[in-house]
Amino acid sequence: MPGPDDLAALKAERDAADRAYNDALTRLDRAIQQLPADFPQPPPGPDEDQVSPLNTLWKIDLPAAGGSGRFPAVRRLFAPLSAVRRIVAPLFAQQQAFNAAVVDHINRNVSVGRETRASIDSTLTVLRDTIAELVRFQSLLVVFLQQITPYVDTRDRDVAGLLRGLSGAINGVADEVLKRADATLARDRRHDLRVADVESALADVRARLDEVSRRLPRGPDHG
Repeated sequence: MPGPDDLAALKAERDAADRAYNDALTRLDRAIQQLPADFPQPPPGPDEDQVSPLNTLWKIDLPAAGGSGRFPAVRRLFAPLSAVRRIVAPLFAQQQAFNAAVVDHINRNVSVGRETRASIDSTLTVLRDTIAELVRFQSLLVVFLQQITPYVDTRDRDVAGLLRGLSGAINGVADEVLKRADATLARDRRHDLRVADVESALADVRARLDEVSRRLPRGPDHG
């Protein structure tokens, strides 16, 4: 990890991080799902074309017994048919029961088919809407991530501006302090010079006083 003073290494590290971020963002953008163009449609409803005829034709009507009590000849003519009718009547009854069961089964399945199609239709609608919302969320996520870099750059520029302003203020204060320090040093030097001049003058006065004292005549006591 580069040190805080290694500007070239810090810039290289930042550039590498930017490239990695942009590559990841590109991969994410390409991975956004799309609603399939051939999204499945609900199946067709049940075929009801023959339901009405089946509900009409399922019942078998046997021919009435032939003959009449007033016409013995006619009754004798239809006697064989009556025998046949008695033989086949159970078969017709069985067939009619079968037909009724088939028609009932078809009628029940028609309603089941309608409900199944309606359920599949609603399920596909929910699935389509969910996928569309997921695609929208992914698009918004990519747009949001695309704003991170400008946001961070703006913050960096803002901080850099604050630092430049703070640096300028510090430099101004430092310049003022230096000016005052220079003025103080100059004043101190002038004071030292004045003190030195006073001390030199005093030394000169002392020397002259000593000279005058030596030249003054001595008193009688000193012979």
